[in-house]
Amino acid sequence: MDQESKQVAQHFHQTAAEFDSIYTGKKGAFSRWLDQHFRQDMYERYRLTLEECGDMEGKSLLDIGCGSGRFAIPLAKKGARRVVGLDFAPQMLNLAGAQAKADGVEGVCEFIQADFIEYDFGEETFDISIAIGLFDYIKDAGPFLSKMRQISKLKTIATFPVKWSYRAPIRKVRLGLKGCPCYFFTISQLQELYQKAGFKPPSIQRIGKIYFVTAT
Repeated sequence: MDQESKQVAQHFHQTAAEFDSIYTGKKGAFSRWLDQHFRQDMYERYRLTLEECGDMEGKSLLDIGCGSGRFAIPLAKKGARRVVGLDFAPQMLNLAGAQAKADGVEGVCEFIQADFIEYDFGEETFDISIAIGLFDYIKDAGPFLSKMRQISKLKTIATFPVKWSYRAPIRKVRLGLKGCPCYFFTISQLQELYQKAGFKPPSIQRIGKIYFVTAT
């Protein structure tokens, strides 16, 4: 794991419960109001991801940068036969494991602390792979996309933060002060990245300050 990855892992290990509360709503009324007004695109990407995955009955899923399992677990509950979640941050994985057990899908889900690029999947492939919020923190997205294509049989789903938005510089400074790097993208960059990774032309949808990208 390189130094930037270690910084990202440390940041999310320390803020795991705070980040998870975006999805659970377990926070003060004012904080919930802020999320509802300024993080609406995060809720929309959640809805779209579950919608794009469709019928999961008997399918396998890889969730790269799975965090606290807020995508992996609902997809497991939709009938997936196997769900693997990878993440850098130990506390995120602790939360994911506990939630999977609480929701009765611990036998379907496997959460692994690992670097996606370095992790050896052997011969295993997945019907669908998702990377929601991952590329915000990846300096060189190309190798990640290439590996996603290699191990995905049906579809990949990923999100990327929009480069030219009012939120980008604010977020860059805010996370930078916490020692966590972040990166932003344009549509032309995404088209080039996906082409070089060997994908067919991707579907790129903008939702708020996020690009939602599906590709085969």
